[in-house]
Amino acid sequence: MFIIDWLEHSHMSKSTVTGVKSAASEESSLGPDGNVLALLAYVLTPVSGFLVYLLEEKNEFARFHAAQSIVFGAAVIVAAVTLWLMTALLGATLGAIPILGVLFSLLIVAFDMLLSIVLWIGVLVAWIFLLVKAYQGEATKLPVLGSIAESKLL
Repeated sequence: MFIIDWLEHSHMSKSTVTGVKSAASEESSLGPDGNVLALLAYVLTPVSGFLVYLLEEKNEFARFHAAQSIVFGAAVIVAAVTLWLMTALLGATLGAIPILGVLFSLLIVAFDMLLSIVLWIGVLVAWIFLLVKAYQGEATKLPVLGSIAESKLL
């Protein structure tokens, strides 16, 4: 509960896209209301966001959340691949050191596991937060990713 309150009040801002908030309950070109489409955009992020973004033509609320879903999903993929590459490179480099290499490799694996757990818990909390806010009809914008989605995709 503390994490969601902190996300909601400290670091999230309402979207500045004109008409986005009011479009949540309006019908869309795909059928369901905008808030349902916004929720669906996050379900299999970034794939579902991409589908909603391409197929929805008139509901700006759903398109905003679809764009943010694409950027959020891409950022998660980039973070996961970067973490994996760093672990692989460090493990291969430090693992080549005689005798100490095994110890370094074990430490790197332990650090990678810890960092991965923290990353995925953070992603899960943010994902659930975005799902809930989208369904509630709020155009909640992630601090950096929402601005990228707004400026590049809308």
